[in-house]
Amino acid sequence: MYRLIALLALWSASSFAAVPVTVQRLDELTRNPQRSVPATVIARNKPALASEITARIDAIPVQVGDMVEAGSVVARLDCRLYESRLAAAEAGVARLEAQRAFSASQLRRAVGLQAKKGISEETVEQRQADLTGLDAQLAAQRESVSQAALDVERCEIRAPMSAVVTARLADTGSLASPGTPLVRLVQLDDLEVSAALREDETIRLSRAGKAVFSYAGEDYPVSLRVILPVVDELARTRESRLRFDGDPAPAGAAGRLKWSGDHPVLPPDYLVRRDGELGVFFVEDDIARFHALPHALEGRPVEVQLPEQTLLVVEGRQRLADGDEIIRATGRD
Repeated sequence: MYRLIALLALWSASSFAAVPVTVQRLDELTRNPQRSVPATVIARNKPALASEITARIDAIPVQVGDMVEAGSVVARLDCRLYESRLAAAEAGVARLEAQRAFSASQLRRAVGLQAKKGISEETVEQRQADLTGLDAQLAAQRESVSQAALDVERCEIRAPMSAVVTARLADTGSLASPGTPLVRLVQLDDLEVSAALREDETIRLSRAGKAVFSYAGEDYPVSLRVILPVVDELARTRESRLRFDGDPAPAGAAGRLKWSGDHPVLPPDYLVRRDGELGVFFVEDDIARFHALPHALEGRPVEVQLPEQTLLVVEGRQRLADGDEIIRATGRD
């Protein structure tokens, strides 16, 4: 009887010393952190189409908001002067071609007379020089025709790509000179996301590869194209460019670039402080072990370098000290 009482007392004492706790696997508690930075959608091509000649503006047949196809006319200039110059240049070609034909005929007759000793060699050489000179004049005149034709083409300003008209920069009836902007376009099928990143963020985004651009309550999948190898001198950031994987967000949209971290982190709720250090308690053979996390900060998620199957103490950890015996009360293990 006395022996039974002693055994019961010993069991009661040992049960009192063990701390009841709840444990859970580390991989069930960690999560991939979400990163987020401000970002903007930019169009890689947004040209301001300008006049290349001096002429009066006859018409700008587009309005702000119009969609235009590549090759569509967005402005017309008064072309009468340039059409006249083209006609004059073409007439000059016709005149020189006639002169060349006559000169070639003279050369052939001179060569025939020379064979009969009826004309001097010097005269033949002169006829050959006249023909060569006319060939050079004809080549130059044909270049004048090409240049005049190019000026006539410039009387119509055409869209270089499919785009939307975002501004009319001149008025019908105004005089345009070379460089005068007429219409601004934005190409909508060549958009990218631009975001300024700190150095640590560039590393994390590079590892993630995939991200989303969040705007107006919608997420647009994007993929990293490049991180510029230039650091902004003031902000100490580097620009990243990402391409849309599907339908793009509107050009000029300001939203946020979001991506998941490459290393799972533990929420700060499971951290405890012992001897001035933050860390976690894990279970090893029903013994509580304190694992210090030197880089942990109060209220911040932290990466835990322990095996994924490690059992962390999730409840009852505040009463524990390193080396305490534990009793697993509830929880998944």
